[in-house]
Amino acid sequence: MAAIITLCSCDNQDKAENLIKDFLDKNLQTSEYSVSFTELDSTRHVTDSAINAMRANAANNKLYKKGITYDNKLHKQYIFIRTKMSIGKDTINQTFYLDPELTSIVSFKEN
Repeated sequence: MAAIITLCSCDNQDKAENLIKDFLDKNLQTSEYSVSFTELDSTRHVTDSAINAMRANAANNKLYKKGITYDNKLHKQYIFIRTKMSIGKDTINQTFYLDPELTSIVSFKEN
């Protein structure tokens, strides 16, 4: 039974990482980057206003293209994962918030 739970956890980790990589490929100004990830976790402590604030900050982030689209459905719980991204000589630490089904990015923030 423990092997099944571990396998599901790894599948979710891979799914989240691939979702974020796709998001970065689509929305970063450059395709020249590398990224590493922490393990998935969940939170119920992210409010709608916090999500809106993160999105507003992201809209002004010069690393990203304009017009990023997000999942607009509200959730009681979000999955999050921290990233460490290297672009040239810069290192950027960010947290990405995903829907519970791991199908879309809800928001992200610089750490």
